[in-house]
Amino acid sequence: MAADTWLDDNADEQDQPAQRGSLSGYVLCWGLMLFLAWVPVPMGSNRAIFWAMNTVLVGAAGGVYFGWLGRRGTAPRVSLDQLAPLPILYVLLIFYLIVQLIRFPVAGLDPISMAPGATLWMLLRLVTYGMLFFLVLQATRNRERFNLFLTGMLTIGTLHAAGALAMLRMGDTLLGYEKWAYLGSATGTFVNRNSFATFMALNCCLGAALLIRALLEKRNEDYRYDYYWLRLALIGSALMIVMAALVASQSRMGALAAALGTLTTVFFALLATSQRKRTFFVAAGVVLASCLAIGWLYGEQLLNRMLDVEESWSIRAALYHQVLELIAQRPWTGFGGGSFEIVFPTVHAPPVGTDRLWDKAHNSYLTLWSELGVIAGSLIPLLLAVIGWKFSAALRRNRRLWLPAATGLGCLIAVATHALVDFSMEIQAVAFWLVAILAAASAQCLPQSVST
Repeated sequence: MAADTWLDDNADEQDQPAQRGSLSGYVLCWGLMLFLAWVPVPMGSNRAIFWAMNTVLVGAAGGVYFGWLGRRGTAPRVSLDQLAPLPILYVLLIFYLIVQLIRFPVAGLDPISMAPGATLWMLLRLVTYGMLFFLVLQATRNRERFNLFLTGMLTIGTLHAAGALAMLRMGDTLLGYEKWAYLGSATGTFVNRNSFATFMALNCCLGAALLIRALLEKRNEDYRYDYYWLRLALIGSALMIVMAALVASQSRMGALAAALGTLTTVFFALLATSQRKRTFFVAAGVVLASCLAIGWLYGEQLLNRMLDVEESWSIRAALYHQVLELIAQRPWTGFGGGSFEIVFPTVHAPPVGTDRLWDKAHNSYLTLWSELGVIAGSLIPLLLAVIGWKFSAALRRNRRLWLPAATGLGCLIAVATHALVDFSMEIQAVAFWLVAILAAASAQCLPQSVST
């Protein structure tokens, strides 16, 4: 049996080759990949104008897709009720953001949000993420398109990594313009090196999963048509470029998050394969050789930053203490989605530097609790936890689901870990990529019978 037949629950169906999907499915898949290639380019899409553009693009894609379904008189390939309880949690989150914006017709009862404009933007971003998740879910239900999607994502990520290294070497610029922050660090098309590092961490998980899949593939008996070693070389090279860009970013927690995410991917992949020893030693050899080469080229500055962690952590601890004071003022309602930048100055004091604007809490969980309250603010972490649980359950149900499950779990761990000390998850390009990877993995981890 070919090693890439790992999707369906039915063993007889597993032995059948992957069916080629419809042309419209490939058009949607390629369109989504082009969109995901675009979103990191304009400074990680971390500006209101790009939020608006991306909302229009994803909304238009959704409109075309639903129009096409209506014209054909067919239902989506995957029904949302089979994703329960994810849609319920998502609707509750959207509903609460709307509640925060409501001006009640009662004297003295103001809207919950202290920054209605920022809350409206957060609402639009979350609606856009939901639509993207739905579209990727439909586009990647087909196994062949799923494989295309993962390969395409790694290719796009590798090109961004190579571009980041090139910009670092050729004047240390941001899209040809002089950088105003993080000089000497690779940031690619992002402003913040930590956000770029999280972006690279996602690609490390993708690369590790695809490398293991390539190692497990059967070799063609006719070596003239055997692309086994070529695939290994291409994926290994892509992984090395991504790792080089990650280390060149000099992001301490980004490197740790990438390591944890990649190890999670490798662990769950090897857990499900019978060729553990051979696969482990080959994969470990590739990674070790990459680390040595990359460390020699870019590792000195990252090591120096690792040794200087005590001072930065003392400031970060003081920041977290002040954010907790902010949360205590409105623990149940929050101050409104996206309002942290507006309300944090009310508690801002030394030793947290007063010579700069602290517009992020440098902990996405604390940010959510300060903006939405501890209950509604826990809905996004709960959504991610439920998705992770579904991946684990799928892997227990069928070990042939290791590729989507291990990839999704690795990416979840990487982003969730970095969110403990930074705000990468709040950068739209990173959020889009995480949503897309989780949606693609979810499409494959659903039982075969849920397709409509």
